[in-house]
Amino acid sequence: MTTAADSVSALVLSRPARETATSRFSAEIDAYAPEAWDRLVAEFDDVTYEQSAAWVDGRWGARRSSALVLRDGDAAVAAARTILLDWPGLRRGVAYVKFGPLWRRRGATPEPDVYRAAVEALFREYCARRGYYLTIVPRPTPDHHAAECTLLSGLGFTIRRPMLDPNRYLVNVGLDPTVALQSLDQKWRYNLRQALRTGIECRVVEDASAIPTFTALHRRMVARKRFRDTDAVHVLPELAARLPAPMRPRVVLASHDGVSIAGAVVAACGDTAYYMYGATEDAALPLKAGYALHWWIVNWLPELGVRWYDLGGEAGEPGLRQFKKGLVGKHGAIVATPGELDRWSGVRARLAGDAIYAVRALQRRVRRLRHG
Repeated sequence: MTTAADSVSALVLSRPARETATSRFSAEIDAYAPEAWDRLVAEFDDVTYEQSAAWVDGRWGARRSSALVLRDGDAAVAAARTILLDWPGLRRGVAYVKFGPLWRRRGATPEPDVYRAAVEALFREYCARRGYYLTIVPRPTPDHHAAECTLLSGLGFTIRRPMLDPNRYLVNVGLDPTVALQSLDQKWRYNLRQALRTGIECRVVEDASAIPTFTALHRRMVARKRFRDTDAVHVLPELAARLPAPMRPRVVLASHDGVSIAGAVVAACGDTAYYMYGATEDAALPLKAGYALHWWIVNWLPELGVRWYDLGGEAGEPGLRQFKKGLVGKHGAIVATPGELDRWSGVRARLAGDAIYAVRALQRRVRRLRHG
């Protein structure tokens, strides 16, 4: 039999959490076990995988992440999971918050004061107390991104490095189907009609075969095209096992004559669904399967209660830009993300942060030269 005390111990780490306070808000640091953290952040409309323990710890390791929860009385009103990138030999470096802090609880009216307090708590913990250089990348949402950037600027954050892939393409999935069809770019609509005439069928794979089927399709595509694979498809099984059910990755397949020729992994997080990964067979291109697949996803996503379908960036590829812009259409949004916003406390933190970002820039340059 599970007691109330057992439930509490399952939610919170056994070690005492450090707590800091202002007149209204208090901040808990590293108080939640990973599974409890993911249950907490699933209650926010602005949650993303980049703010989940399953994703961050899986990509970076649990020892390189830290978590802050902002409370207003007993209520958790904001949260941020931070990646800690230490300079070798020094206990300082960069504290990186991607698409956070979360501050829009589901069903609550967004309060800019909550966002401001969460950022101030991050600065106190990671800059003032630990000596880190703090970087925040606001979530690219049409309704709040500009406001978050303005708030960060008012708190002393500056953009020192532009985003390499600044534009994010978001489809409005809350439209009436007729309006959504008319919203599409004319050429995109023409290609969609051609795709639908081929008899392509799309479906969500609900059973245990979903991720292995997509992974195999993705592996064949990478081998066939011989390009450098940067997709972290290996984390999908762990995400499916660890995340709360509404946030787990979903696999959508497009089939022709009973054979799967294209697939997509989609994650519904808060008010937005994210296109994570895609894969195709050679047969998908002449059939224009990508058009049928994404149009089916756009019409299915309202069942999940989301408003936006985030297609990601364009990676400097004109063809990808044209495809995504055409699907976004007249009633979607292209969010321009200007850059990473930084703040620090002291010269040593500034030097450590600059050194880490210089190494990152060098690594990116080497990869571009190596892979064209």
